[in-house]
Amino acid sequence: MITVQNTFHLLSESKSEAIDLMKNMVLLCRKEQGCISYEYFEGITDSNQIILLQEWENAESLQGHYQTEHMNDFMSQLIHHLEKPIITRSYFTQKEDVSGATKKSSEKPNPQQTIH
Repeated sequence: MITVQNTFHLLSESKSEAIDLMKNMVLLCRKEQGCISYEYFEGITDSNQIILLQEWENAESLQGHYQTEHMNDFMSQLIHHLEKPIITRSYFTQKEDVSGATKKSSEKPNPQQTIH
């Protein structure tokens, strides 16, 4: 599984428009193959800071997500509502069995793929 954390710093004057874009992305991305979860969270001390946590089954699913038309549309519109560049962190997690013990997974990201 791959977890991606994005941090967005929104302009206060256009925050509501950015939130509308993000709500639409949740609806679209949750329908994508390999999407486990996709949700935005607003900061408690800075309400213009929004965190996106997304989980994907594998690198192929995540890369497919980055190639969708709705991702391209979202990014081209969101750029006008950002105060700072987006911060992105990605984490690869091995699968766990029901008992909580970690299984070794043969499914690892291909080094030729870019994980954002």
